[in-house]
Amino acid sequence: MIDSRKAYIYLKGTNQNEIISVLNIYEEYSVKQIEENYLEITIIDEFNVNTLKKARDFIMVELFQDFTAFANPINFTFPIQEILDVLPNLNKGIYLIEDLIYELVKLNKIELIKRLRNYYYNHFSPETIETILGFIDQDLNATKTSKALYMHRNTLNYRLDNFIKKTEIDVRKFSGALAIYLLFRY
Repeated sequence: MIDSRKAYIYLKGTNQNEIISVLNIYEEYSVKQIEENYLEITIIDEFNVNTLKKARDFIMVELFQDFTAFANPINFTFPIQEILDVLPNLNKGIYLIEDLIYELVKLNKIELIKRLRNYYYNHFSPETIETILGFIDQDLNATKTSKALYMHRNTLNYRLDNFIKKTEIDVRKFSGALAIYLLFRY
């Protein structure tokens, strides 16, 4: 069984019921309004950001409405209300966690960044975080990182894979590495 995940949408407009109807067309989505201007989507099947992008495109063309969405990583237990409070300040679009981190830094949301940083420190050992940051400092090069941290390459790869799987932030790619670098070095 695939774990379900949540996505949150911030809408500014009066077409909320029409948007809920459009999103409910997708069998893998269960949509409900949680607050004024906010929808919660429970994604029942495997999450594909492109499906949500297509739904957004359809809503923009047919209903002349756009929205800001955040796709919550699976097992992400950070208080969602803090993120919902930021959604109105973001440009319209769909944000994954690494995109959100970048935007928080850009908006200078220092307190939220600190809480998010503490969240990751509490969910991973300091050694894991330092390993990830060491990997980034070594230009995403596993061989250089292994030598610099006096660590077996298999141990490094295990920590990287574990971090990527649990956070859904791929630090082996530039965008993920940038997000983590900004989060912990900002």
